[in-house]
Amino acid sequence: MKVGGWFLKKKPNLPRRYRLIMRKLYAVVVILTVVFAIGASAADVALFRGETTRNAGLVVGGWGSGTAVEAKDRVYSGTVSIKVTTQGLHEGGRIDFRNPINLLDQQIDDTCYLQLVLGFTATDRLSVGGAAGGYGIPGSYYSGGQEIVIPARPLVKQIRLVLESEEGKSVEVTAPVPTHEDDGWYRIAIPLRAFGFKAEDKSFRVSRLLIFSDIPDTIFVGQIETIRDNTPITANAGDDLVEWINETLTFKAEAEGGVSVLNYSWNFGDKDSEGEDAAGEIVTHRFTKGGDFKVKLVVSDYWGIKKPATHIINVTIND
Repeated sequence: MKVGGWFLKKKPNLPRRYRLIMRKLYAVVVILTVVFAIGASAADVALFRGETTRNAGLVVGGWGSGTAVEAKDRVYSGTVSIKVTTQGLHEGGRIDFRNPINLLDQQIDDTCYLQLVLGFTATDRLSVGGAAGGYGIPGSYYSGGQEIVIPARPLVKQIRLVLESEEGKSVEVTAPVPTHEDDGWYRIAIPLRAFGFKAEDKSFRVSRLLIFSDIPDTIFVGQIETIRDNTPITANAGDDLVEWINETLTFKAEAEGGVSVLNYSWNFGDKDSEGEDAAGEIVTHRFTKGGDFKVKLVVSDYWGIKKPATHIINVTIND
């Protein structure tokens, strides 16, 4: 058709099935766009993921008599780690960010953590706890017909982190080192709220991170980033047991809780008290009287964010 000297093309009349296909494709594109937008807004904030300090825009050094240097002899991801030598909770390593990074680049709630992946040099075996305290047992042994494997753990029990912003504000947390490792690396996850951040806070541009430990050690920093985790805690105290009086029995907890550092509390059911008889992932107990007892394990989150989990097993003690 010609209008005013111009030819207008008639819109092609596509078959109905093609029009339906095009509408569905358009809907899929819209949905994917929304999903990617949401994902981008909730993305993790990476402070260090194994890049060279030059490429990552980092300057590393010591604090007090501690040191921090780029290292290649032990790497978690990427090509390098940051090797920190600490001399206690106030002397350690310093990481400066040439381009400060906003740690709060997402909505803050109870699922938000700052996670460090660390490798320690000094290690020992996890101690076995009981009502009268704990003692170290190397390797593994048998108790109650089952093999009890005693895992290694760092001698460092606590890590102190100090975050400084480009505005001069400073926040800090002292966090426990978990007992479980991933091929020699330990994930230490600290809720952002433990630093004092609130949901209404929108910005904390990190310009410096200081790392210390409760005892002198050489620590390899493999990764530093924010993550989200809402994994519920689960607990398992093992199977029901039938044993003899005055035998020393070992109980080992199996628990999961995502990135949470877990506390283990035991009640052996042979006292009037409902309180804690022993604490720890692996504990021992000796029943001095016969009968049927309910041994209760309660696994809780060190930070008190997640709901504790409970598991009870039946123990029969023969005279």
